[in-house]
Amino acid sequence: GKLSFGLLAALWAASNGMGAISDTLNTAYNVKESRRWWRVRLMSVCLTVALAILILAALAIVLVGGTIGEALATRFGLGSLFTTIWSVIQWPIALIFVLTTFNLIYNFAPSISPAARRWMTPGAFVGVGLWLIVSFGFRVYLGFFDSYSVTYGSLGAVIVLMLWFYLSGVAILVGGEVNCEYGYKQVHKARSKK
Repeated sequence: GKLSFGLLAALWAASNGMGAISDTLNTAYNVKESRRWWRVRLMSVCLTVALAILILAALAIVLVGGTIGEALATRFGLGSLFTTIWSVIQWPIALIFVLTTFNLIYNFAPSISPAARRWMTPGAFVGVGLWLIVSFGFRVYLGFFDSYSVTYGSLGAVIVLMLWFYLSGVAILVGGEVNCEYGYKQVHKARSKK
């Protein structure tokens, strides 16, 4: 019972973060929230679950991808060639999961019409690229300045995680701004041709 309650509370809290991303992307896309509050909350919960699954799958492929490839090769008798190919294609597969995550955010978090939704937007590529750069840069930074646990004790890990969430949010917002500008230019070109 306590575990179920803890998971539901964590899901509710995480969906609050997705609601904040939704509000921020509404501002980036220059739209007002037109959905009912319960639809926004339901969308936030559904997006949180979907993103958690996609991110965990991408992390599993990156962290234990070699073990997965070896297990598949052993199970189906594919040999060492498959293991070599798998070690190369595991990275694009993980990148596809992350791109899908960003596209889900850009298509369902803001209050845009279904006709305005596009898959594989330029903002997703910019957002993912910026997120990878920021994450790598933050990792390098932590390698040189790793005294958070000395200064703050056990709260140091929470501070580092929250700072990484903040930087990830900035990457998502920049990608949303790119989508807004790109979409605006597309609409402007279509109107000028008429």
